[in-house]
Amino acid sequence: MICISGGDGSGKSTQVAALEKQLTDRGIHTATAAIWDPFTDPFVAERLPFRTREDVFAYVRILGPGARGYFLFHWMRLAFDRALARSPAILLINAYWYKYFATEIAHGADPAPLRACTQGFPTPHHTFYLRITPETALSRKQDRSDYESGYGDEHTFIQFQHHSLKTLDALSQEFSWTPLDATLPPDELTTTILTALDLASTVAVAPAERITG
Repeated sequence: MICISGGDGSGKSTQVAALEKQLTDRGIHTATAAIWDPFTDPFVAERLPFRTREDVFAYVRILGPGARGYFLFHWMRLAFDRALARSPAILLINAYWYKYFATEIAHGADPAPLRACTQGFPTPHHTFYLRITPETALSRKQDRSDYESGYGDEHTFIQFQHHSLKTLDALSQEFSWTPLDATLPPDELTTTILTALDLASTVAVAPAERITG
């Protein structure tokens, strides 16, 4: 289990996609998990009460920080379980519960009960933390979400992301994540991650569910 963590606009999805391609090209059975996966999984999608991301954003906007956190954790866990069911050798996780925990804290959630809801999530074997300032993240965004902006304007987005990053920084220290400069070229970041995992030239690894540590 490998997690790519970071604030909004840090390039998590870009890295997960690049790593998936690199590992798959090496013959390693790789799966990915991201919170929006229920929409791209036909078995799940046809059973959802939502049809678009906009539907989800509209729904979570009416929820308080506690209820919204539970909802987002449920979606993340669903994506995680569906990906793990494919028995991949490596599971790449986009953001994981870390980002949504940090975002909900910034929205005003009580940290203690919210953190208790994360206890059932397994800890990744490696987590890479893409570090970026909110100002740089905003310059990358073409479709800034209200949720990630504290339901405010661009100025609010920057303030809100600073609050969210404080929590991610604390989690990084707690779990000993590997920090990376998210402003570096994406290809360079991908190579750095593969090298850190000693997978730059790997052709096979043990199934994800058998990895320990």
